[in-house]
Amino acid sequence: MNWREHELPTLGDEGRPEYEVMIDYIKTQVGEGREYVNDLVRVVLSERGCYYEFRDLPEEFSGAVGSGFRYEFVGTRNGLDLVRAVHDLALGPESADTHEISLMAIYSWDGTFKPEDTFIYHWRRYEGHEEGPVVIGVYRPEILPLFFKVKIDSDLAVPMLGASKGVLFFVANLSDQHLLVRIPHQGPGVTDLNEVTGTKTIH
Repeated sequence: MNWREHELPTLGDEGRPEYEVMIDYIKTQVGEGREYVNDLVRVVLSERGCYYEFRDLPEEFSGAVGSGFRYEFVGTRNGLDLVRAVHDLALGPESADTHEISLMAIYSWDGTFKPEDTFIYHWRRYEGHEEGPVVIGVYRPEILPLFFKVKIDSDLAVPMLGASKGVLFFVANLSDQHLLVRIPHQGPGVTDLNEVTGTKTIH
């Protein structure tokens, strides 16, 4: 999802949208890796990086090239606690060093976004320009999402992300072991493909 229409991708050298070129680059660099899939999302993890993409909407994509990401498997209770913590962080009081919080949780999926099955929160402020907050759908504290993602630039993110900037995403499994991926970012932002200490990221 692109919240800023004026930032929609331009055409790259191959006459294709730049986001498609960047996605292809990430996929090529990550390689085959280990694959995790549910009804909504496909995730690939390798020693060279990671990415996720929506199976029905491949342009909904986030990934990183390099070894700076971490992943683990968490239980359902921990997953619910984590999405609650992310929700509370997003809608709670901001700090002076909070610049962006974007949260997306998908509870069920039939190929299209539906407000009743989705919770989205987006807010950002850089260089005096503020967007949002935009809130879509309803947060369901006792229902484990099929998928959730937070993109954040805030010192409040350090306890859960290990850095103040980056992306965290969660993919539910049929079992009680769900995939959690943290992609901390050390550069000036987390929205473009950038060279940052050997790691390239796209969100």
